[in-house]
Amino acid sequence: MSEKRHIGQMTKSIQSNGNIRRKWSVVFMMVFLISNVSSTLCDNFRKTGTTGFVFLEIPVASRAVGLGETGISLTNAGADGLFINPALIALSENRTSATLTIGSWYLQTNHQAMGITRKIPMIGTFGLQAVYFNFGEMEQTRNLSADEFGSYASIGKFSANAYSLGLTYARQLTDKFTFGATLKYVRETISEYYADNAVMDLGFVYRTGFNSLRIGTFLQNFGLETKYYYEKFKMPQQLKLGISGEVFGEINSPTHVTLLAEAVHPNDQEEHIHLGAEASIRNLLILRGGYKLGYDNENLTLGLGVRFVYQTKKFQFDIAYANHRYLENTIRYTLSTEL
Repeated sequence: MSEKRHIGQMTKSIQSNGNIRRKWSVVFMMVFLISNVSSTLCDNFRKTGTTGFVFLEIPVASRAVGLGETGISLTNAGADGLFINPALIALSENRTSATLTIGSWYLQTNHQAMGITRKIPMIGTFGLQAVYFNFGEMEQTRNLSADEFGSYASIGKFSANAYSLGLTYARQLTDKFTFGATLKYVRETISEYYADNAVMDLGFVYRTGFNSLRIGTFLQNFGLETKYYYEKFKMPQQLKLGISGEVFGEINSPTHVTLLAEAVHPNDQEEHIHLGAEASIRNLLILRGGYKLGYDNENLTLGLGVRFVYQTKKFQFDIAYANHRYLENTIRYTLSTEL
């Protein structure tokens, strides 16, 4: 009987290991296919022309900006994960988290975003997000005469803006592998004309088990082309691959240092490399820095974060700076909380 029981246990163990291998084979095949398909699409898109809805390429979270626009493998991102990598929200230790970001952008335009996540045991984590970009008011003109080139009169002003609304679902499948997906409705308006579309974000995070090394993949703004007035254009899709890990302490330790590196493959420009570093000091003060390679006019980013408690609730305030050679430098602010 003992021998039969032993054989039975071995058989179950072999079957279990086989199931695990098959699951991981499917997961890695998905990542492989997504990476290759998106890379092929990016190459084709780049040959056909430029993209629209470029406001979707603007980074949202101050933490990510301060880290050189990295962070897709940071497992303590909280609600900021909605904008960095949707898989990250499933790794939050808190049931509810929220974030609010405001920031200036070039030429007196501004950028705002907000998001909230909710973890439901045994089901997964859901999130809602909204991003708004205001181009401001501009003067509208009309030619006085078809024969006089350059002769025009002002006929008032018009405004332009863009926004996106998204619903996210994420789940931690194993202690090492997590995925997340976001479906977004996007709309851009200029005067009385507008264009809209639906796009998807898809992200994965894998904790390798080798020290603190983590790997992240993020496919952003995947969708079909749309049309503005009579012109068709493609979405600003990009694929990000990144790694991160702690060189001092652990990511949830009060004091630790994290290094990050990411490769970015957009469909409307050349590839880039982003580097970032973050130092948390006694779980109160956070220092950040980043550098972006492959850009002509921007590279350095800096960030600062402060954690505090107000009425028994945990808050974090982040500020980020990004430079530009010719246009004004940009600063954005983020306030996040965990409930």
